[in-house]
Amino acid sequence: MKKNLSILIGLLGCCGVASASTITIDGNLADWGIDKTNWKPADSSVNYTIEDQVGSGSYFLSPGWGGQAYDAEAIYAKISQADQKLYIALATGHNPRTLNQPSANSFGAGDFAIDFGKDGRFDLGINIKHALSVQNGVYTFESFGVEGGVYSNPTWEYGLWTSAGAYTPTGSAAYNPDRLHPTHLLAGTYRGMASLAYTTTPATGYGSRPGDGHYFYEMSVDLALLTRSGWNGQAFDIHWTENCANDSIWVDPPGSVPEPGSLTLAALALAGLLGSRRKTSRAGR
Repeated sequence: MKKNLSILIGLLGCCGVASASTITIDGNLADWGIDKTNWKPADSSVNYTIEDQVGSGSYFLSPGWGGQAYDAEAIYAKISQADQKLYIALATGHNPRTLNQPSANSFGAGDFAIDFGKDGRFDLGINIKHALSVQNGVYTFESFGVEGGVYSNPTWEYGLWTSAGAYTPTGSAAYNPDRLHPTHLLAGTYRGMASLAYTTTPATGYGSRPGDGHYFYEMSVDLALLTRSGWNGQAFDIHWTENCANDSIWVDPPGSVPEPGSLTLAALALAGLLGSRRKTSRAGR
């Protein structure tokens, strides 16, 4: 019996601890186990999308403007059952401190958008306050919301491109942006905070062009916060682009996470199997 109890405890430990996260939210993606040569993570529980593209002219991007300074390289997502968090990481050539000054052809950092159900409606936003100006090293930022704030019922701004990739200037009567690429929040209902970090100094040594500079975002969101914001366990997409939408990137993490009750049911099932094994052993004596 003691041996069987030890086996049960060990199996429960596997259920409850195997997915324990070691991710620290500090803007350093080393704990994601990313291979610098190809952007792929070592952790099989991480979903990812890689867009390290090379071409001619204004390469890397779709629609294709801005070069490395507006490039989205890779995005990662992981749902941790151990601490009930959604983890997100992004690698981009876009400096988060890029000024949002459209008249000067400069566009700031976009927000992260989440589409519950993957139906093209973006139900949640994670706010990255883009910079408007800088003087003597001191930045001023947009007025909406708080940095790292999570907002439901969002109103979105969009970029400079139609769904066919044609230029569509903001403010014009013919403005017709691609609604699948929301750029930043204009309004929303505050739900809580994500843990957020990002870098503002470029790092090299990654991808197909290791001399290019890259910047990294990293964040975590409590699954309970997602639930309060309308998530019911279904699959969802995470989207990011800059305020011009020159390049965008998506990732779709696993949709459902076993509730604590599921682990209890697993424990009971294991106990039943062990009890059945014990009875069979006695009957065979």
